[in-house]
Amino acid sequence: MFYLQGAGVGSGIAVGPAYVIQQSVFGAAVQQVESDQLDTEVARLERALQNTSQHLEQTRLEVPDNAPKEIAAFLDAHIMMVNDPTLREETVKFIRESHYSAESALAAHRGELVEVFVNMEDEYLRSKKADVDQVIQQIHQQLLKDYSDPDVSEKSLDGCILVAHDLTPADTVQFMRMKMNAFVTNLGSPISHVAILAGSLQIPAVVGLHGAVSRIAHGTVIAVDARSGSVIVDPDEKTLERLNARREKYERHQNRLLALKDLEPVTLDGKKTTLLANVELPEDVDHALNCGAMGVGLYRTEYLFMNRMHQPSEEEQFQAYVHVVKALKRVTIRTLDLGADKQVDGGRKQGKVAINPALGLRAVRLCLRAVGTFRSQLRAIYRASAFGEVQCMIPMLSNLEELRQVLTIIEEVKQELSSENIVYDPEVKVGGMIEVPAAAITADQFAQALDFLSVGTNDLIQYTLAIDRVDDEVNYLYDPLHCSILRLVKNVLDAGANYDKPVSLCGEMASDGRYTRLLLGMGLRIFSMDPGAIPEVKQIIRQSDVACTVPFVETIMASSDSATRTGQLARLNEHGQPVQLQL
Repeated sequence: MFYLQGAGVGSGIAVGPAYVIQQSVFGAAVQQVESDQLDTEVARLERALQNTSQHLEQTRLEVPDNAPKEIAAFLDAHIMMVNDPTLREETVKFIRESHYSAESALAAHRGELVEVFVNMEDEYLRSKKADVDQVIQQIHQQLLKDYSDPDVSEKSLDGCILVAHDLTPADTVQFMRMKMNAFVTNLGSPISHVAILAGSLQIPAVVGLHGAVSRIAHGTVIAVDARSGSVIVDPDEKTLERLNARREKYERHQNRLLALKDLEPVTLDGKKTTLLANVELPEDVDHALNCGAMGVGLYRTEYLFMNRMHQPSEEEQFQAYVHVVKALKRVTIRTLDLGADKQVDGGRKQGKVAINPALGLRAVRLCLRAVGTFRSQLRAIYRASAFGEVQCMIPMLSNLEELRQVLTIIEEVKQELSSENIVYDPEVKVGGMIEVPAAAITADQFAQALDFLSVGTNDLIQYTLAIDRVDDEVNYLYDPLHCSILRLVKNVLDAGANYDKPVSLCGEMASDGRYTRLLLGMGLRIFSMDPGAIPEVKQIIRQSDVACTVPFVETIMASSDSATRTGQLARLNEHGQPVQLQL
């Protein structure tokens, strides 16, 4: 038995056999194969080399003319490495002579190459070790497409704990449908989209293990504790008893919270709130209903576009939206927010090289570029509005010109539907995600132009504090209590109040009970969150007096000291008294 430590996400404790689907080539355990499998491994290697070369060459052709010259040179060097006959020959030699799998042979040859570069006297040449690693990793990723179990997509992972080097949001959606019990990854951070999915699924996960998953063998019993962020490999009986006791205690607590399902989320001093669910897929509806959601505040539609070769048709989207609308009546559908770490996995032409995807062609920018796709989605949304209260929400707005273009397209779609005698609600409310600092600062302008606003704190924090939310190297800087974040959120809430426009908050702050009273005191009345968080947040709301939160909120927002803000938040949640502000 041994422990691995990472960052816990999701909730609860899970115990089960490890299902290892992918590992980084670096530090992975050596795998050997039988003699009759050698030709298969060689063929796998050759296929991976060819696919990697084609991918790099396609990317090289699409480098924009105004991109730095270093990018093209960088890709040219990688293409040369992949196509170098020595790379193939030496790796095949390891396969045939040592009976290594293609992955292990690639890692072995990588070790030889790296040693050559490390021993070079020239500092510049020594730095080329990184290029070797990047090329080898790309080839390895191609091998992972048929790694170990080519039929994994057809299997059930019920009761298993998924172990991977990394998971994209699309991967996570695929494997959640296979009923994985939990997952652990080398990469990732508690605020990545994958972590958000774990939270919405209410399953335990540990991310950011930094290579440690290579120590987990396929089939080994492991335990995942989301609260502590620990992974226990091959736990003994005593440890299992302790974990099972904690799991039972957690489940009893969750059952007590679910007893609040039919109670109103009203504060002690009579302030009414609305608790909505964030959902990814139509099958999330039952979970939202069981947790007492009053509707859907954020339907993330991009997951309909993932793990497939072709985009969903208008009819397919319509059916998915109607399923949710009929079940929950009040549904806010966010238009496509593809881009950054949410990519279509198949059937999409590789785009130009993005220096920083989070700042590139994503969300509304992508929709205004791919107008045909956008129109199809808007048609499906408006058709679904005939079956319940539907709102349409536009993500990542940064200026009013974008909004004007969107509203023009919406009007054209409505005219099309009317001319085709298709029933829809012409009064569908159109709102905007306020998740870019520019939008938060000019929230008064957006409040006048839109029917409602929704604060997306995940991206707002990322963009305001200049950190990549997916990068676990800098996630320690992710701070919802940062003065700038609180001021921006308050600015949006005030803009909504001034122009009598509803404002919701749909980022992870809404799901975190530590911030519930703070947000209440700032004026928030519409919370949209992972369904599983609704019962706990409702309990906190019902035990809160908004008037009593105001002194704490004022102190927290006025303080320039992080420790003071954190301490005051703790006291607020303990029903304490505010202390004199120390500037």
